[in-house]
Amino acid sequence: MFAWWDSLTVLQQVFACIGIPATLILIVQTVLLMFGIGDGEGADADIDPDGFDVGEAAAAGDDGLTLFTVRGIVAMFCVGGWAGIVFVDLGLSNILSILLASVCGIAALVGIAYLMKAVLKLQSSGNIRLGSALGKVGEVYIPIPPNGEGRGKISITVQDRLIEVDAISESTEPLKTGETVRVVSTNESGLVVVEKVVK
Repeated sequence: MFAWWDSLTVLQQVFACIGIPATLILIVQTVLLMFGIGDGEGADADIDPDGFDVGEAAAAGDDGLTLFTVRGIVAMFCVGGWAGIVFVDLGLSNILSILLASVCGIAALVGIAYLMKAVLKLQSSGNIRLGSALGKVGEVYIPIPPNGEGRGKISITVQDRLIEVDAISESTEPLKTGETVRVVSTNESGLVVVEKVVK
């Protein structure tokens, strides 16, 4: 180990001081993830330099690219450090080696960001968005009074799940159990307005 260290140039030793700790941190992160510790919550805490949480938009439902995460920065130092050692070893000039190592590190940072974006797209919050029920057809489960005078319930498939939803009707006739209805509007309180589907 010491012989290897002594064989490095000063620039390679600098790159090694960047790459080796980053590699160890990356290995620890990976092992912890295998045991379910730090499953993306703490391990990918967003860096907040100016009081603005760069991941806030993503948490609010925006699937924007989040570059500066702990995992991404560690990967950048890891790849950049080892790439720098290789480039110096290939006989490239110090400046070119630093530039190419920086490019490799930034590529790793962006690559991790895209990878995490793809992984997050696979996750589902499990929340039902009633807005996606608009125009869908369901069946009356509990009778719905006419003219919006009271609530009933309908069974409807939303986001591939069969759910029961409170419903009202603005028609002049009550909707009986088993009748087919269509959702014409929704609101934030979890209530839908339905109309009878004439067969």
